[in-house]
Amino acid sequence: MSSSDNEPRLNLLAAYPYMSRPLIEVLQANQDKIRFVLDSGAFTAWKAGKPIALDDYCRFLDSLPFKPWRYFTLDVIGDPEGTIKNYETMLSRGYKPVPIFTRGEDIKMLDKYFETSDVVGIGGLVGTPKNKGFINGIMKHVGKRQVHWLGFTSIDYIKHYKPYMCDSSSWAGALIYGSMKLYDKAGRFVTCSKQDFMKKPSADVIRLLKEYEVDPAELAIAGNWKNSGKGDYPTEKVAFRSFVKYQQDITKHLGTRMFMAVASDWQAKLAIKAYQFWESKQR
Repeated sequence: MSSSDNEPRLNLLAAYPYMSRPLIEVLQANQDKIRFVLDSGAFTAWKAGKPIALDDYCRFLDSLPFKPWRYFTLDVIGDPEGTIKNYETMLSRGYKPVPIFTRGEDIKMLDKYFETSDVVGIGGLVGTPKNKGFINGIMKHVGKRQVHWLGFTSIDYIKHYKPYMCDSSSWAGALIYGSMKLYDKAGRFVTCSKQDFMKKPSADVIRLLKEYEVDPAELAIAGNWKNSGKGDYPTEKVAFRSFVKYQQDITKHLGTRMFMAVASDWQAKLAIKAYQFWESKQR
């Protein structure tokens, strides 16, 4: 799968442990629409107590029936030296992964990574506000070089630093917490919840749902606020249309490629449908 940096594409990211055969088939069949990035899934595996072997990750890369636009090295959570070793091993085997600078590494290592890659991933950003101090320091050192923020998508920081890439799974909030963020424009979201539809939602919510071509009456049905695991509910349609509109707007106005993290074939299909929806409205 190849695409230039500036082609209009749907930006999707998936982690190795979640790359099922159905998901791979969906991505392969839609290569003309997608800019795909593969994540090793090391953080999720670490949280689950199931570390990933480098050989397994490399074999998976070799088995993919298409080439990702980019793919990350296999980082080792909490072990900068292990992360460096994995990256150097992958380079020696002929791979060209995006290296990951992790919290605790010597800042000189960041410069070292840029000697072998035009993009460096910045990890350790997920979580507490104190990470914003960390990212300010890192970005001052990065300057105009290209980075990918792993799981960090603060709109104020994106507007200020305009990173080359970033990724987020925040679209899933509507499916988990019964609250949706409808993207409007200029980095602005309008939040609504299931309770708002038990009465009359705000004028902004009505306006945006009209733009999304979703009937507000569907969201007034409490049973529709579910995660079907198939993409059957209007909340799922709204969540994907919102995030895809957001990522396209961020790329158009700020130049940052924001990737939507998906973990299944049905999520990828909904993202593709949302992309096609917005593309059709621009014609």
